[in-house]
Amino acid sequence: MAHPIPPLNALRAFEVTARLGTLARAAEELCVTASAVGHQVKNLEDWLGLPLFLTEHGIRRLTPEGERLAQQLGDAFGQINLACRAIGRRAAARELHINVTPTFAIRWLVPRLGKFQALNPGVAVHIATSARPIDFARDDVYAAILFGSGEWPGMTADLLFMEDVFPVCHPKLLKGKGALKKPEDLAGQTLLHTYHRRGDWARWLGAAGVAKSTVDPAHGQTFDLTTMAIDAAEAGLGIAITREVQVSDALASGRLAAPFRRDLLRGEGCYFVTRPDHRNDASVMAFRDWLIAEAGSAPSGSAAAE
Repeated sequence: MAHPIPPLNALRAFEVTARLGTLARAAEELCVTASAVGHQVKNLEDWLGLPLFLTEHGIRRLTPEGERLAQQLGDAFGQINLACRAIGRRAAARELHINVTPTFAIRWLVPRLGKFQALNPGVAVHIATSARPIDFARDDVYAAILFGSGEWPGMTADLLFMEDVFPVCHPKLLKGKGALKKPEDLAGQTLLHTYHRRGDWARWLGAAGVAKSTVDPAHGQTFDLTTMAIDAAEAGLGIAITREVQVSDALASGRLAAPFRRDLLRGEGCYFVTRPDHRNDASVMAFRDWLIAEAGSAPSGSAAAE
């Protein structure tokens, strides 16, 4: 006789909440309400007879038992995901699944994707977006466009272009009283952050030689997606920090301005990352070659080191 297990919906709700940190983020991934996620997590706690989360000073934290269960469930769901995808790929040899950040997809990749489809009508491209860092083992991603140092253990990476990280704002902030002329002028301005890249402002201000006592790198508003922060900057609501490839069109059209030097924070690259066992798949090779060619034809500001 099979051993009884908790309801799978409750296990999944707990695993996603533990991984993402809040009921709201878990609800977004599961496409349900936050209260529904909380109800499922409570059902699991009742089934186990012990708490999996504790709330201290308004902050939800995993208990030691919750941490152990979250790790084991993450591994288990990852194995299920791998098994299902492995079967599905057999029937989709010419489908190409690419994972990218939402901002890169919206502002660079999707507007150019028609060129690839025209050259490769037999390849069906599926774009998946994720703002959180990719876990290659758990997510079973075998092709992605990522920003970083180029080092992803167990993966191969092809450089598309190097990128700087720098602030952008509405052009009106460069004129009149209180105009932005030097990094220290950011004091008192609203800094616009992205949730999964919350350290960018601190890194940039450090590179610019601005002390925390002058400009607080944690001050301002935080958005889930970089494209939302860029939109807010275009609306004059503050100063966003981003990469050239994400704002090249807005800078060229004058919707945004870069108030300071763009090369203060250097070293990030944009890479096409693949699993070694898929690197030579026909569809992967076609997309990689097209990306490299498209990146090479981008405006010089996007292809140069930031």
